[in-house]
Amino acid sequence: MDLNLENFKFKSIDVPYPIGYINNFINPNDCKKLCEEIINFSSFDDLVMSGRQRVNKGSKRFDEYLKKSPALLSLYNQLNKKEFYLSMKNILDGLPNSKKWNSSIDDFDYSKYNFGEQNFNLFKYLRKTKLISSFFKNTINLDMDFSKSKNGYFRAAHRDRNTRIISFLIYLNTIDESEGGRFEVYKLKKDHNDPKKLNRFPDKNSTVKLCDFPPKSGQFFIFSSTPNSYHGVSKFLSKDKLRVFIYGSYSLDRSVKWKANDTKN
Repeated sequence: MDLNLENFKFKSIDVPYPIGYINNFINPNDCKKLCEEIINFSSFDDLVMSGRQRVNKGSKRFDEYLKKSPALLSLYNQLNKKEFYLSMKNILDGLPNSKKWNSSIDDFDYSKYNFGEQNFNLFKYLRKTKLISSFFKNTINLDMDFSKSKNGYFRAAHRDRNTRIISFLIYLNTIDESEGGRFEVYKLKKDHNDPKKLNRFPDKNSTVKLCDFPPKSGQFFIFSSTPNSYHGVSKFLSKDKLRVFIYGSYSLDRSVKWKANDTKN
């Protein structure tokens, strides 16, 4: 599969943070192979969010499945490159709503091997603190998981963890609109320029859903993980289908320091 972003048409979404999607990012034959490889996993690292099974980068299972899953390995190798991260960043930085927030991560190393911990790790927690991280150069890495979800899976409005710079979502099968599992985009009723006032998990009554998208095989969503990048997933209602997808991010080895610019969206 050839995943050069210059070969695809990117469609932006007019909301308060930089986000958009590419249709047919992965062709149907490759989607079928990827989907089958994930469905055939014999075990997963965890079960979260009322019905989502994940295999996470950094786990023993992740490495083992890559060795025997040629389609997933090919996809992973293409995503796990500094050049791919920069291509995504270039697209998102070109959107008008990218001007509100600035992260100023210009000088960095890229690691193909670093990964974010799904469980608490004292060493990595201390490594991310302001004092200790100041002794190290910024390092960016790919985090991702292979996921399948069943009836009942959902996610309330939230933003991703504060180490993420860019997040992405790849759908591997199509789900009927009536069956839920839609990717939802939100905003706060009252906007803020102070990241400290933008809770990661906002109160339901403080948000407004702007739009949603049913899963379509081969569709690729990318967005800047800014302090206001609220999104969620509607409840998956199907009782006989699985929602198969890949979720990932390009993450920093410490918290991203977002600063609001004076420029309006």
